Amino acid sequence: MSVKSTYASVHFNQTGTPVADNFDDVYFSNDSGVEETQYVFVGGNNLKERWQECKAHTFVIAETGFGTGLNLLVVMTAFREFRQAYPEHSLTRLHFITTEMYPLSQADMADTLARFNELSEAAAALQAQYPFGLSGCHRLHFDGFNTTVDLWFSDVHEAMGQWQIPVQGLVDAWFLDGFAPSKNPQMWTDALFANMARCSKQGATCATFTAAGLVKRGLQAAGFSVSKRKGFGRKREMITAEFPGGDAVHTSGNVKKPEQVAIIGGGIAAATLAYTLCQRGVKTTLYCANEPADGASGNPQGGFYPQLHAQASVASQIQAHTFLFARRFYQQINTQRKFKHDFCGVLQLAFNDAVKQRQQKLIANDVWPENLVQGVDRQQAQAFAGVPLPCGGLHIPLGGWINPPSLVDALLTLGKQTSNLTVHCHHRLHRMSEHDNQTMLHFDNGKKVEAQLVVLATGHELTAFDQCADLPLRPVRGQVEAMPEQSPLNDLKTVLCHKGYLTPAMDERHALGSTYVKGDTATEVRAQESKQNLTLHQQALKETDWVHTLSHDNQARAAVRLGVPDHQPLCGALPDAEKYRQWHATLRKHSDEVPANVAGRNIYLLSALGSRGLTTAPLLAELLASQLCGQPGPLAKSSISALDPNRFILKTLKQS
Repeated sequence: MSVKSTYASVHFNQTGTPVADNFDDVYFSNDSGVEETQYVFVGGNNLKERWQECKAHTFVIAETGFGTGLNLLVVMTAFREFRQAYPEHSLTRLHFITTEMYPLSQADMADTLARFNELSEAAAALQAQYPFGLSGCHRLHFDGFNTTVDLWFSDVHEAMGQWQIPVQGLVDAWFLDGFAPSKNPQMWTDALFANMARCSKQGATCATFTAAGLVKRGLQAAGFSVSKRKGFGRKREMITAEFPGGDAVHTSGNVKKPEQVAIIGGGIAAATLAYTLCQRGVKTTLYCANEPADGASGNPQGGFYPQLHAQASVASQIQAHTFLFARRFYQQINTQRKFKHDFCGVLQLAFNDAVKQRQQKLIANDVWPENLVQGVDRQQAQAFAGVPLPCGGLHIPLGGWINPPSLVDALLTLGKQTSNLTVHCHHRLHRMSEHDNQTMLHFDNGKKVEAQLVVLATGHELTAFDQCADLPLRPVRGQVEAMPEQSPLNDLKTVLCHKGYLTPAMDERHALGSTYVKGDTATEVRAQESKQNLTLHQQALKETDWVHTLSHDNQARAAVRLGVPDHQPLCGALPDAEKYRQWHATLRKHSDEVPANVAGRNIYLLSALGSRGLTTAPLLAELLASQLCGQPGPLAKSSISALDPNRFILKTLKQS
């Protein structure tokens, strides 16, 4: 299975309108694509009037064909105008979910967007973030337009099956777009209309350019009340619809943002979540055991790259999507508050025959886009690295290194600037007691705080809490050397990875690591581990002379990471094991669909990021913040399940 998207084949007709060769149909009206969108979708869903009447903080639009992005550009421009006209309105965010089976290439998209002169600002924002062809969900934030986009490169039916649907439903309005039913019958099916009903909130509306009978009948059969109105331009009619819903389908109302969130921790996970919640207007308090970034996030340099495999497993897709989101996230953070980093690329070296075979299989399987990872020979690898190397490997051009302490500082500084973040240092959480949907936090300094909602982002210190006793937590010690800058190491231009890693210099020091000692939580520097780190690199790069001449002045740092048996992070509600057992005892057969009254708890986890925290933290923070605020999730349902802390107890119950 490949997760590379197949790009659309496009040409432009005599009027300059893009035409999809796969479907022999135009992407929008030859007369005026912008006016068509405004009439059919904005007007057909009465969006401007509904935004004024909306009581929720987020309005969700779902679209069944992204195409050139024209509908998005028009609606997010209209939403910005709404926010400018009503700055105190409770509706603060537009969330746009859209699918595309055959996305435009980045070059074709740039050519198309250049034609939308009246939407030039929105078009420039889209072009700056438009992703390359990797299937799955790409979350894009357009803060200048108060808009978040989930762009799914996927078949519409598959994508909708991967959306997590809250009890109140997901979608407020539908842009039922796509090529004409006669040109694209595989999209316009009963399954599509049934999925629309499954995802719709009570009162959700729908608009589409077509008036085809199969569309009218399909919507009606799915429970929508359908109307016809005059079509745009030369079209005689178009369809609008409303989903009345009912108690059997979805409950009414919207999930409110939490009034206050307490985060326990001071590293990358905690800081990223604090920043993400603050951007949503959530009052957040961060409790650090010591100072921020004093644990594993205190290392001077960390490699930033995804751990990909030769198969498109759920784990690999989580890595790919968290990495690409993190890259966009860090670029956006750096424009607001500089932090030390260098996106200099990463080389994963084929340092032995087994690794070489795995890498060759990854490239041969053609799973991943070349923009993400590409195979390179020895000469190419040396050109990227700037130093002699014994072999080729995999090149990840978007990777590099990051200084975690300066990143944590940037995130917390930006969070404080929103006036939503308070940071308390030297507050080590000793224990938690739960009562009446509240959690009492007991700190070592004697302070007690009652919290409505708690997120534990404490890394390996998660093992100290009774509530986490049923989780298979695995602390791992790692020591990293701070090598002095020296020749020819000072010529190194990219991060080198084998069993360890070596970075270009920052502040005249290179990071060389790392040891991996299971179950060890001590953090003193050990000469034996320094020797082990140097030996590891000398063995992997033994055919190069320079690795045997490295001098070390014994500067190093040790810290403890947290992992779990399946090597995936923990992101979601902390399971109450006893509640799960009681619920499971009532079932006739096992189910992974856990009712809200069982899964619900006011303690959440963002932890066990292991050595991939720089890669995974931003999107996992986005996922958890979305869950807490009742907003759409940024990952496929299968990926969310693979990250849910309840997965271990569900596995145990299934085997019982």
